[in-house]
Amino acid sequence: MTKSPEFAEDGVPQGFVASGPHAYKSRGVAKVTRDSSAPPDTWLLVLRGEFDRDTVPCLRAALDDAQAGGAARIALDLSGVTFGDSSFLNELLEARTRAGELVLVGPFTGQIRRLFELTGTGGILSLAPDRDSAGLA
Repeated sequence: MTKSPEFAEDGVPQGFVASGPHAYKSRGVAKVTRDSSAPPDTWLLVLRGEFDRDTVPCLRAALDDAQAGGAARIALDLSGVTFGDSSFLNELLEARTRAGELVLVGPFTGQIRRLFELTGTGGILSLAPDRDSAGLA
């Protein structure tokens, strides 16, 4: 499992703790897990909670593992994300440039939908309203 290079004084990677294979949990209220029901070349990562600069390292680690695992397509299920700030959005934009194909899957909460609207990134990022639309049902 890939870990952030920034470590706290206690030796634990800053911002997240590994909570099992393909499970990434922040010290706050954010969690990313891999759903193995996706097609073999797709990593479906399910995000839950609030993502800000303190909790986004768990997402970064999951994305790094997906890339290291040779994922041709990365799907991020954002239906459980209750809050995302500019660092969360920045991580999504960076992932878009690194991943072969990145799709963000809803339904999106009002705050996340508003984040995409206010920043104009809804037209840049590949958004699917649900898993069926993303070909993941």
